Amino acid sequence: MFSRSHMLTLAAAIALAGSSWAQTQPPAGGGGGQNPPTSGGSPTGSPTGAPRETMGNPGAVPQQDQLADPYVMDKDFVRNASESSATEVHLGKLAQDKGSSDAVKELGKKMVDAHTQAGDQLKQAATALNIPAPDDPPRKAKKAGDKLAKLSGSDFDRAYAKMAADEEKQAVKQYEREAKNGKVPGMKDFATKNLPAVQERQKQAQELASAGSTGTAARQK
Repeated sequence: MFSRSHMLTLAAAIALAGSSWAQTQPPAGGGGGQNPPTSGGSPTGSPTGAPRETMGNPGAVPQQDQLADPYVMDKDFVRNASESSATEVHLGKLAQDKGSSDAVKELGKKMVDAHTQAGDQLKQAATALNIPAPDDPPRKAKKAGDKLAKLSGSDFDRAYAKMAADEEKQAVKQYEREAKNGKVPGMKDFATKNLPAVQERQKQAQELASAGSTGTAARQK
C-alpha cells in the first residue's frame, strides 16, 4: 500500500518534475541555441540510419532520446506505470465479482485498492510532466479482460491469477528501472520505496497461479 509519506514524496517529485521539464523546453519560435542537423547528418552526432533501439537491452532508453530530453525515462515510467495500474484495477474488479475462492477475491481487492491509489498519484505526476496518463487500461488489456469475464469457477481463478502475476512482473521491471536510472529525485525515490510492495503482490499472484483454483498456499500465509 502507499503510505502518507509516499504521497508527500511524490508530491515533491511532481513539483520538481514540472519545473525541470519546463526548463528543458526550447523557447518559443524554435530557438534553442542548437543548429538543426544538416541533410547529410543526424542529431547528436550519431551515424545516419543508426537504430534508435539500444541493442541487447530493450528496456534501456536510447541515448539520443536521453540527450534530447533528460527526463524521458521518468516520463516513460509514469506513462507505463499508469497503464499497468489501470489494468490491475480493471482485472481486480473482475476478480472481486467472479472469483470462486476467498484468496482470489482478496487479491483482487488488494490490487484495486493499491493501484487506484497509485494511479491517482501517477496522474498528478503526468500532469506535471505534461504527458498523457491513461484513465483506462490499454486495448489489449480490455480484450484480455473480456475473455476472462467469460470464465467461471476454478478456470477464472487460475486465469486471473496468471494475468495479475504477469502484469505485476512487468510493473516490477518498470519500478526497478526507475529506481535505478530515474532522473527526477522524488519520482526515483517513489519507485524505490514502493518497489517491495509491487514485488510482494507479484509473488502472491504467482503463488495463486501455481497453487491452482483454491489458492491454499496464499491463505496459509
